[in-house]
Amino acid sequence: METGKRLRKLQTSNTIVSQRQRLLKSVLVFGANANGKTNLIKALLMLKRLVINPTTDELQHLNTDTFGYNKENSKFEISFIANEQQYDYLLEYNSDEVVHEKLVTAGQVIFNRQKQNFVTIPTQLRALTENVRKNQLLLYFAQQNNEKFAKAVYKWFVEDLIIVSTDRIKNEQFKMLQDESFKTRFLHFLQAADFNIVDVEVKERDEKIPIPAFLLKQLNSESETDEEIKYMHSVSYDVYATHQAENGSFSVYFNNESTGTQVFMFLALYMLSNSEKTLMIDEFDRSYHLELAQALLRLINNAHQTNQFILTTHELSLLDAGLRQDQIWFAEKNRFGESELFSIFDFDDPALKRSDFNYKKRYLEGVYGATQLVNNKLLLEALIGNEQREAK
Repeated sequence: METGKRLRKLQTSNTIVSQRQRLLKSVLVFGANANGKTNLIKALLMLKRLVINPTTDELQHLNTDTFGYNKENSKFEISFIANEQQYDYLLEYNSDEVVHEKLVTAGQVIFNRQKQNFVTIPTQLRALTENVRKNQLLLYFAQQNNEKFAKAVYKWFVEDLIIVSTDRIKNEQFKMLQDESFKTRFLHFLQAADFNIVDVEVKERDEKIPIPAFLLKQLNSESETDEEIKYMHSVSYDVYATHQAENGSFSVYFNNESTGTQVFMFLALYMLSNSEKTLMIDEFDRSYHLELAQALLRLINNAHQTNQFILTTHELSLLDAGLRQDQIWFAEKNRFGESELFSIFDFDDPALKRSDFNYKKRYLEGVYGATQLVNNKLLLEALIGNEQREAK
């Protein structure tokens, strides 16, 4: 999300300054099928899950999800800004243990761990290192013990790194719709995009969830009552949208809306609240007409919009939808089957300086690579061969 050096095009709208760094509001990742666009988002989702879902005992494996049974360590490095402070977090691990874990902020090493050797550790945790399991992230342990920098990093992973997926859209952001003023703006936003929704209703639902430790205790007990089980309470928000029809109106539960409507409503919550989150959407164009996708992109890059977006897409027309060179990225597999990411800004092409430059045309000409190589002759031979076999 860093801007290209000395690139001033669309600076006031498509970029934002934070901690004296100019950053992009959005990037779009293009590329052929099976070249790794989705894996970029899956990898960040995996890192988020590692951070916020701790192992419960030493026998539990850490999720590696390596390709082709690769036995090498998995490694993540991520830099982000939270509470006006930059954090750099490194995690290297395998299924059995954390190999290296390091957190740095403002040039200060908060903790540095090499397996079970805690090279640098916050003062308040020094007496507790024996309690850190080999398959447990120190980041989670530190925030659990109230270390302030670890708490800020953990909070960013939980609340600010958002993977927009209709399978997991169940967010307390919906409670904002209980505010009538915000709800009015929300409805105008939907109606302006030609969604036939005239009202929304939010209902709170209290969920009683058994605490795992007490549930295990009860399962190992001969008692058939649940009197000893301890519960925690969680509030969920159910949303019902009212649609206008020729013969009146009808209500639809959020989960029964189309994929495009769900994602659009979800995006509207964050965009209208200017929440300064990082939102990732796989196949951004999948559920939208091109005109709506282009309109959303203009809003995403608007000067008044403060979230960041990482979008993957196959819609090549978006290449020429008011983007800077450093906002256009491509995913392509090398000869070893590894996905590589590069942007148009990486190309030394004098023609890029023209204001009327057509990125889509150059991409289709194969200038940037990352294209789908289709052998039409072989496809046809396979089709004809199949028909001949059926005839016999």
